[in-house]
Amino acid sequence: MILNIILLSLSTAIWGFGFIATRWTFQVFDPFWSNALRFSLAGLLSIPFLLYKKSFWRKKNILKKAMISSVFLLGTLLFQTLGLATTTVAKSGFITTLYSLFIPLTMMALTGKKYRATFWGLVIMALIGMGLMCNLEVKDLNKGDFLTLLCAISAAFHIMYIGKVASQISSAVEFNFLQNFFVAIFSVTIALIFKGPVDLSPLVDFHSEAVLGLLFLGVISSMISFTIQVVAQKKIPAHIAGLIFLMESPFAALFGYFIFKELLNPLNLLGAGMIMLSVILVPVFGREVTTLELADKEL
Repeated sequence: MILNIILLSLSTAIWGFGFIATRWTFQVFDPFWSNALRFSLAGLLSIPFLLYKKSFWRKKNILKKAMISSVFLLGTLLFQTLGLATTTVAKSGFITTLYSLFIPLTMMALTGKKYRATFWGLVIMALIGMGLMCNLEVKDLNKGDFLTLLCAISAAFHIMYIGKVASQISSAVEFNFLQNFFVAIFSVTIALIFKGPVDLSPLVDFHSEAVLGLLFLGVISSMISFTIQVVAQKKIPAHIAGLIFLMESPFAALFGYFIFKELLNPLNLLGAGMIMLSVILVPVFGREVTTLELADKEL
């Protein structure tokens, strides 16, 4: 498990820097087209590999699995983008991370799984840490907060779905590349509907921060990091993966400090430390209750 926790932590570090890359793209593109161009790049670069693997002509259901996963991933990004239009960054950051709570609750409702009290303690500690990091003030709830809640729900289902199908996937690279391809189609369609055609002339400046941001998001974040997620979730349960993914925020704050000189106050640092501690303690306190332990309790 330790190796896969390290792999997922690497993914969260990449996604944490993705916040920086996304801000670079916002210098030129709106959020809709930033997402669309990011996955368009990943989708286009994925096509040669997918054609080589004959992914589009297989009779296996990998196409169906990748398409379902892409819907959850797109929903996560889309609802977060729409929510940010009318809510604060602090509330968006906190509400999004509620997926770490929704995952075990949903798994309990759908599968009857039970989790140790120590795991719930780690989740609560991590969420309190997120609140401190975000300087959270829960007031004036609005439509944007509801949309961000839908983002958290979609993220929870994406993580759970990956956890469900990861062991059935022979090639994590092929699965993720297909996922990127489908997200590209869906996101471009939505961007055209809501924002209309985009001016691609800024992409000519290969040295601009916007282009560098798109390259990072398309290649490193979308193609590589999501592949790592599929590989790691073959061995890590969804409820633990959801908790580890909260590391994305401390990494984002760390990169924000080095690149944008954004300072954290003592409460922010305490929150980041609580999140990191909860992840460090996962191998010891994060296991679900086993069938044998349930039987012992009944006796």
